[in-house]
Amino acid sequence: MTQTLRHFAARIWVSVLVGGLISLWILPHIQSRIGLQWALFPVAIILMLVFWGVGWILNRWGMSALKRLVREAGVYERNGMYPEAENAFRSAVAIFDSFLISQFVKQKKSASLAARMARFYLARADKNSESEAFLVSYLHAHPGDEEVAENWLTQIESRGGLKEEHQELVYRIGSSQPKNKIIQVALARFYLLLERTDFPALQTYRRIFELEDQAAPEFVNGLSQLFLTERRADEWALKIYLQAIEQDEGQTGLLSGIAACVRWMPDTARNQDLLQKAYQYLEGIDQLDLKKMSSGFKPPAPSPAPPKPRRKKGIGTSLNNLIDAALKGLIQSIFSAVRWIIRWVTSFVDLLKHYRKARRVFAGILLAALTACVAVLLINTVSHLVKTDKAIKKKTEPVASVVTDPFTIQVAAYLKPEHAHRFVAQLKKQGLDAYWTEAFSAEKKWYQVRVSHFPDKKSAREYGESLKSKGIIEDFYVANYRRP
Repeated sequence: MTQTLRHFAARIWVSVLVGGLISLWILPHIQSRIGLQWALFPVAIILMLVFWGVGWILNRWGMSALKRLVREAGVYERNGMYPEAENAFRSAVAIFDSFLISQFVKQKKSASLAARMARFYLARADKNSESEAFLVSYLHAHPGDEEVAENWLTQIESRGGLKEEHQELVYRIGSSQPKNKIIQVALARFYLLLERTDFPALQTYRRIFELEDQAAPEFVNGLSQLFLTERRADEWALKIYLQAIEQDEGQTGLLSGIAACVRWMPDTARNQDLLQKAYQYLEGIDQLDLKKMSSGFKPPAPSPAPPKPRRKKGIGTSLNNLIDAALKGLIQSIFSAVRWIIRWVTSFVDLLKHYRKARRVFAGILLAALTACVAVLLINTVSHLVKTDKAIKKKTEPVASVVTDPFTIQVAAYLKPEHAHRFVAQLKKQGLDAYWTEAFSAEKKWYQVRVSHFPDKKSAREYGESLKSKGIIEDFYVANYRRP
C-alpha cells in the first residue's frame, strides 16, 4: 500500500512540474483562439497525458532494472557465487517494491519473479529460516507449480518429514495436482507415517491406486496395517488385505481382516472376484473360528440411495440466481469498503510517524475524547445511583436443555487428539453439530469424532448416508449417544 501511494505521489509531482511548464509554454499561443474561460481544458489534457507518460516511463525504467538484476543473479548462480546471487535477487525485490513500478504491473510480473527465486532457494544446500519461509509462502500462493512442489516435498522428507504447520499446505498441493504421481506418493508416505485416516489422507491413498497398476509393497503393507488397526471391513479394505497377503502370506493378522470382509460384505457382481480370492485364503478354517476372527471389525455401511432427478430450471432458479448475484455484489462492496478503510488507516499511521505536529494534534484529540468519555461515565453513574425507586429484578439462570436422544453417528477415530480436533473444526465450519469423545480399545486411547444425536437408528443412518453421499465424510456407523 505504501509503495502504491509513493508511486502515484511521484507521478503526480512530476506531472505537475512537467505539465505546468508545458502549459505555460503552450497557453500563450492558444489563449487568443480559445479564450480564457476554456484554458483549463487543454491544461487538464496536458496533465493527464503527462501523468500517463510518467507512469509508462517509470514502469519501463523499473522493469529494465529488474530484468538486469535477475540476469546478473542467474550469472552469479551458474558460477557458484550464491551470496552475490542472493543479493542481486534481493535488490530486484527492492526495486519491485519501490515506487517505480505500478501495482498493475506488479500483479502481472510478480509470479515470474517469485517462481525464479523459489527455484534459486530450492537449489541451495544451506537453507535458512528466511528461505524456507519464502518457499512455504510461494507454494501457498502457487500450489500448482509441480516442479517446486516436487522438490520441496522431497527435501522436506529428507529432513525428517512434515511439520504441523505444513499440513494445510501439503493438502492444497495434493488437491491442486491429483495426477502427479511423485507428489501423491510423497503425501501418502507422510500420511501413513502419521497414521492418518481422515478424508484428505484417504483421498491420497485412493489416488495412489488410480495412478499405479501395482502400488509399492511397503505402501500396501503399511496401509493394510493401518486398516487393520481401524478394524475396517469394506470392499476397499479387502482389496488392500488381499494385495498385502499376496506379498507376504505369513501375516496372519490379515486373515482376520479378510474374514471380516467376507462376513460383512454382500455378494455382488462387482466384488465376486475379490470374494473368490478371499475364500481361497480362508479355505479350511471353521465357520466358528471365522466368526471369532471377524469380531470387532466395523461392518460396511449400505450403499447410498440414488440421487433424485434434477428439476428443470424455472422462474425460481432465475430468482435464486438474481439473489446470488445481489449477495455477491454486496459482499464485494463490503470488501471494497474494508480495503478503503485499511488504506486510510495505513496512510494516517504513516502521517503520524513522519510529522511531530500531527502526533501532537492527534494526542490532543484523544485526550479530549477520553475526558468526554469519563464525564459521560460519571454522569451515568450518578444518575443510576439516584434512581432508587426501581425494583431489582432477580436474575434467573437458564435451564440447560437435556438431550434424550439415545443414538449418534461416529465418522472417524484417531490415536492423536489434534487430528480429532482438526476434523471436528472442519465439520463445524460446514454447519454440523460435531464433537469428540475419548474411548479405550485394545489398550489404546481413541479420540472418536461424532456428529449430532437422533431418536432412533433409522434417522441416524439416513443422516449419515446423506453426509456420505455429499462427500463430507468417508464412512460412519451408529453408536450410543453420550453427552460430551
